[in-house]
Amino acid sequence: MKLESKILKKYLIGLLTLAVLNFTGCYSLEVINKEDVNEERAQINLSEELFLTTKDSTRYHFLPANFRIASDTLYGKGTIEDLSSIIPFQGSVALIDVVSFEQRTPDTLATIGLITGLIAIGVIVLSLVFVVTFEEGMD
Repeated sequence: MKLESKILKKYLIGLLTLAVLNFTGCYSLEVINKEDVNEERAQINLSEELFLTTKDSTRYHFLPANFRIASDTLYGKGTIEDLSSIIPFQGSVALIDVVSFEQRTPDTLATIGLITGLIAIGVIVLSLVFVVTFEEGMD
C-alpha cells in the first residue's frame, strides 16, 4: 500500500509542476505589417517584446519598455540578431526602412489544448493507479 501511495504522490507532484508551468500560457509571434501600423489598423504594444526586420534584412530585438516610437522613427536599446551573433544596439531605426514588426501574442486555444491534455493524462494516470490498487485489494 505504501508503494502505491508513493507512486501516486510522484505523479501528482509531476502533474502539478506541469500545471503550474503552464499558467504562463502559450505564445506565438504575430507578424504586424508596416502598412497596417501606418494606416492604424494595427498597433505596436509597447509593453511587449518587439522584433523588427528592415529592408536590408537586419533583425532587431527590443525588450519591453526599451523602445519608443516618435514621428517616423523607433528609438531604443536592444540587439541586432542574425544566425551567428547577437550585437548590442542603441539608437534609432527609421520606420521607412522597416519591412515588418513581430510581437508575442497569447495563444489561448493552444493554452487550453495543453491544459486539457495535461488534465487528461492526469486522469488516466490516476485511473491506472486506482485500478492497480483496487486489484491488489481484491487479492
